Amino acid sequence: NTSVNSITASLGMVYNLDDEDPEYKYDLSADEKFTEPIRYNLVFRSGINESDVVGSGRFPFYIFSAYADKRINHKSAFQFGGDLFFSKFLEELIKYNAAAFPETDVDADTDYKRAGLFIGHELFINKLTLITQLGYYVYYPYDFEGRTYQRIGLNYYFSDRWFGSLTLKSHAAKAEAVELGIGIRL
Repeated sequence: NTSVNSITASLGMVYNLDDEDPEYKYDLSADEKFTEPIRYNLVFRSGINESDVVGSGRFPFYIFSAYADKRINHKSAFQFGGDLFFSKFLEELIKYNAAAFPETDVDADTDYKRAGLFIGHELFINKLTLITQLGYYVYYPYDFEGRTYQRIGLNYYFSDRWFGSLTLKSHAAKAEAVELGIGIRL
């Protein structure tokens, strides 16, 4: 697995076998102005991943996220927040590169933790939401896959406050991890 993602598009056609068009009902409540205060979110994500070095082993990672979101209508919210990344595979990769490639001047004690800021969008579809985020590492002591990252995924709201999360974090077209998470919207 070289962690390559492909963005694709498809084109389709819909044909109605009935000669009757369905009756569409207009909902007047959709015209009402929607307002909601800025909400604050805390999310814990985790999973297992490994580096590109074959046979390096799988290690757990932990991500703590805090962000604010502002609903602009019934379907959309904008986000701004930060992530703290604790990736044990990166700690092992740093040690490996320091020992295997001394000419790169990598210190085996280089910090493996990262911190990033992100902006994002959340599309609400009943209890399910689609999230897209674009982030930039502000603390990045070891160069791994570049300073920008993307996250795309789904949140499922169990209640008005609690949600589960399944997301893919990548660097351009190279996936780093599939993240499972739990969060609270305050």
